[in-house]
Amino acid sequence: MKRRLFMGLLLSLPALGTAAAQTVQETLTAPEIEALLSGNTIVGTWSGTPYRQYYGPDGTTLYVPQDGRADEGQWRVNAETDEYESWWRSTGWTPYALARTADGNHAWINGDRLEPFRVVPGRQIE
Repeated sequence: MKRRLFMGLLLSLPALGTAAAQTVQETLTAPEIEALLSGNTIVGTWSGTPYRQYYGPDGTTLYVPQDGRADEGQWRVNAETDEYESWWRSTGWTPYALARTADGNHAWINGDRLEPFRVVPGRQIE
């Protein structure tokens, strides 16, 4: 709960200088993250690069950047921290909080910026 309050306050600070940061309604809980991602595909941008990513119910994930090479990894949700965690060969396990945005979509909290995405049902990826 403290983390959720802190992240909400942090993201609402005008000093961050991004309009996207001011659109956060709340961070998601572990059960909400699990329900949102499991068995679905997300379409978004990461550091300005468009991508699609599928989240298998078995904890596998497939990330396909636009004009890039697909990469397979793993994902899980940490119930103690209310964070999503992903594993990639290049980075190991990395935690991220997820936010619900005022426009009805979602975003990863990546340091001091948001990485927006929308969810499409099922596996919508090659």
